[in-house]
Parts: sequence; C-alpha cells; structure tokens
Amino acid sequence: MLIREQHVKRRYYERFQVEDVINFFSGQLLQAKSSDGAQVFLQSIKINRRPLPAGYQEALKKLQHPHLAPILDILEEEDQLILVHPPFSGDPLPLLVNRERAMEPEYAIQIADMLFKTLTDLDRLPLKMGAALDPKNILLNGDNPVLLFYYIKDEQTSALDDKWRELLYYLLTGQAPSDSLKQCEKQLEAKQVPPKFKKLALQCLDSKVSFDEVRRAIADMSAANRQAHAGFRSDAKQRKRRRIYTTVSVFAAFLVLVAIAVSQWKPLDSSASGDPFGFFRPQEEEKKDKFSSDELIQSVSFSNEKRSYTLPYILQGASTVRGEIMLEKLNGFIGLLETKDKQSAYGLEIDNQGRLTLFQKAGNRKFEFGNSGTVYRIKPGKKYTFELHYFPGEPLRISINEQGQVEKWMAVGTSPIHSELFFRFYGREGATLFYPQLNAISDRKAVEDAWMNGQPWQLDFGQGILTVDDQQKNRLKVTPRTQVRVALTASASLTLIPPADGDRLHMDLQAIDGSRYRLVWKKSNRLFLYRFKDSLEKVKEQEIDWSLKDNEPVQVSVTSVFNELQIKLTHGSKTAEIKYVSDEPISLRDVTLRNPKGFELLQENQQEKGRN
Repeated sequence: MLIREQHVKRRYYERFQVEDVINFFSGQLLQAKSSDGAQVFLQSIKINRRPLPAGYQEALKKLQHPHLAPILDILEEEDQLILVHPPFSGDPLPLLVNRERAMEPEYAIQIADMLFKTLTDLDRLPLKMGAALDPKNILLNGDNPVLLFYYIKDEQTSALDDKWRELLYYLLTGQAPSDSLKQCEKQLEAKQVPPKFKKLALQCLDSKVSFDEVRRAIADMSAANRQAHAGFRSDAKQRKRRRIYTTVSVFAAFLVLVAIAVSQWKPLDSSASGDPFGFFRPQEEEKKDKFSSDELIQSVSFSNEKRSYTLPYILQGASTVRGEIMLEKLNGFIGLLETKDKQSAYGLEIDNQGRLTLFQKAGNRKFEFGNSGTVYRIKPGKKYTFELHYFPGEPLRISINEQGQVEKWMAVGTSPIHSELFFRFYGREGATLFYPQLNAISDRKAVEDAWMNGQPWQLDFGQGILTVDDQQKNRLKVTPRTQVRVALTASASLTLIPPADGDRLHMDLQAIDGSRYRLVWKKSNRLFLYRFKDSLEKVKEQEIDWSLKDNEPVQVSVTSVFNELQIKLTHGSKTAEIKYVSDEPISLRDVTLRNPKGFELLQENQQEKGRN
C-alpha cells in the first residue's frame, strides 16, 4: 500500500506533490505532480527480497511493453519500489465484460494470448516480475490489454498466481468459474461457445495442465485464427454474433487516465436517484409507455403515461441526429443512445434544475462524466436545438442551444463507441420533441467546421460554451478538465484568456517523429519547456518580466523551423519567448491546450493574423 504511517519517511514525497489516491479494483495509484508541474501516477511494489539485481532499474525504464504501463522512473526505498508512470489510457475489463456481455471467442483468444505472453516477458526481466491475470487488474485500450499492477517474484518459489487459469473462461462467459468443471462446461455451452474454445477454456481450469502448455495452446489458436480471419476482421456472418466492442482512447500518452475517470465516477443507484424514466427496468415493463414508431415524425408530445419514444432508425455509420426540444417545466428529459441488448448506453440528461449531464450506462449502473453545472442551464418554455454527431470508434459529440441565441453548449465524451445504436428519448408531461432527423455524414470536415462555427478548434474531450461576442468574434470558453486541439495551421497565432487562478497555460506539442514537448506558463510568471524522453526533462526556462491582469487576452505563437522550436507570448507591446534547438528536426503534428481551471479561446483577428 502507498498510504503508510506518518512516521515512515517516503522519498517520493520529496519529489512529488500527491493530489489524490485512485482506488482500483486491484490496488491503488497515487495521482501526483512533479516539481516541474508534470502529472504522473505512482505505483508501489513491495520488496520481498534483497539484494536486487544490478541494472534492474535501467531495464525497467527501457521496457516499452505494449501491455504494461510505461515507466518514467523508479525510486527504491527501504521496503518498496515506487514506479513513476505517465498517465495512460484504458477501460477496466469488468466494465466491459460481464454476464450479459461476453467476448467473441476469437477476440477472447487474442486478448488472452497477449496477456499470457506479457507474463512470460515479465519473468524474463533481470528483476523477475509477475502479475495477476485477474479481470480487475486489466485495462482495455481499444484491442490492446494493459496490466495495471505487478509484483516482484519470490525466487524461492516459481508458482504463478492461479488467476491465469480463469482468464479465458471469464472472457468467454463474463463470470468467474465455479468449483465444478462440469458446471463450468454447462455454462460454456449455455453461452454457445464453440467446441474448440470450450475445450481450451476447460484445459485452463484443469490443475494437471501447466502454464506453459496453456500458453502454447492459446498462442497456436490465436495464430490460426489470425490466418483464418485476416486479423479478426469480421465478415457479415460473423457480425451477427454477439461481441464485446472495446473502446479506443483518443488521449495522448500523457493525458488523464480514462480508467481513472471510470473509477472516480459515482455509480448512481436507480432507486436513490429516483430513476424518473425507468430505463433500468426490465424490458417487458418498459413497453407499456412507448409510442408507436412512425417513419414520418413531426413531433412527439410526452405525458406521465407515455414517457418514452424510440427513433425508427439505427445509427450504423457516421451520422448526425438533429432535432428540437421544449420543456414547459423542468421535470426531467433524457436522450439515450443504446446498444441493441440495452446493456450499454450513452446519454444526455436534463435535470429538474435545467443542468445538462453526460452519462454512461453499463448494465444496471449509471456513471456520470460531465455536468454543465451553473455554466449552462435549460430554461422552461424555451425551444432548444440539439445536434449529436456520431463517428464509429470515437466519443460522441453533442451541442445544444436556445433558438434565436448564439450561445451553444457543446461537449465530447470520453468513451468511444463501436456498435449499432438506437436513439431513445424519455420525457414527462409538458415535454415536446420536434422533428428528430438522422442524416448520414458524407463530408466530415464540413460537419466539424459547422459545429465549431468555422474555427480551428476541436474538443478532444470535456465541455465548453461557444458564442459570438458584440464584435462578431467567436469565443470558446472551456471548463476544467477539458482538452482542445488546435489546427496546426492556426498554432502560429492563437488568442486566449488564461484562468485567473493557478497556472496560466498548459500546452502539449507532439512531433511527427513521436517526440513530445510540454509548455507550462506557471502562476509564478515563468515559462518552462519540457521534453518527454525516458523521463520528463526540462529543456528550457524563461522568466516573464511583465504581468497579465485577469481576463486579459494573450497571443500565443508556436512555430518550428528545421530543428528549432519557438514559442512566443504577446500581450500588447510586451512579449516573452522561449526557444529550443534539438539535435533532430522538429516537425509538429499536434498542438493541444488544457488547464485544470479552464480557459477561453478567441477568434483570431484577421488583421492581427496578417501582421503575424
């Protein structure tokens, strides 16, 4: 455990400022900041033997394993190692695989093969390591599994954690095995698992079969499946079978853990929250208050007796759903995109105070991951236009604005979606849904440009308010924990208003060759430029000899010429500049902005842009 008695001195407290303890199913990480402002996560590994082999630290730091969290640094203390991780991404396996949603067999074999090979790789390190193949210890980042916690193996015994025996069975059935092999076989048959996969899952559970025998059998079957199915690309027949669709993170390597966001969500018990529309009820109960589907939809009026409506469309490809809503009184309204089996859904809720909440539904649990709070609220008796943009494999994008007003609330989720989806609405007396229409997206750029009023900004995740001021200039005010991606063509001249509290600016830069940089404008009025290599390395520091008052804009210019990176801040006639010369050419690919306190982007003045 990372939390110990206060009298025990821990070296990591000298280097890192601990901000939070993130509890997972299988352990905990400390969320912390280094002295230079970089966000990291700390994992403790108990030292169960001495001496430790020479060179183990370098071997671990150089370990770039696709199924292990990257390691920036290692601190050796009296009784534990502290692994310093950059933030990484993924969704906890138990949220994706359960009794109602088992994995497709070929995909389960692929995942198991990766993880079994990872255990073998850990065993080959100078400091032999192990990990539990417990579903609670596994994240999924797209098709890529990641082991969260591992341990130093005891050389006195070569025994492995027996959780590896249960992994394949769990992936195929969504549940842990019982003590009886016969009962396990019945469960596999009930899930309609094909014979060859069922046989291998039962072999895994047989104590007479060794780890190496199972590992080889899984590897052989995985290779055969890849050859037979061309890398698991399903044809039309295969798509009819039930499959778990995992998420693909859009976060860069140093952004906030998706898994942490999931673990920090508070499950909302349906009875505690009132579950006003009953979308956690069994399906047979729900049919009572549905409207009949009509291909020509003009409007739908909800009542206390008729509270739900399902659009007669299925979201299959890139699509936009656009419509209008009006609530005579704030008694709740929900728009829900859900999978056919109704075990997973993503939705937007308007509560009885007019606040907008983004949420995800998994099984019978509901998780919130965004709330408009006081930033934006729906008013009773006003008509609002909503737009939802769905791109398969990406988070949902949604916007809503009052008719006749320029202010638009917009948000992007954190969990990408792979599935055919149905759109349902829930409302009560006084709620009216106008003209909901679904249209395929043929020109993505045109849709994205229109959504952001033609500005070179893109929400990666989070929420913001897009508006037009008295000078007809667009302004995007983003909330805390939101990331904005700036088009590379606009990064040479962008205008923003930093927050009044805390650091002024956090900017992440990624080059085409994969090299990464971070600019931090600290509250102390100093600029720091870092480069991500094996660890976070400060490469430049510059003092700013002028001050910026609250709510005043500043221009930021990011340019790279051959091997020189230049970042310039301009406030009126005052400037500050930081330059870095690399040994290699620098060709930028991505520029992203974020700040724990939020910030505001302003449309660039064309005359000023021309002068720059």
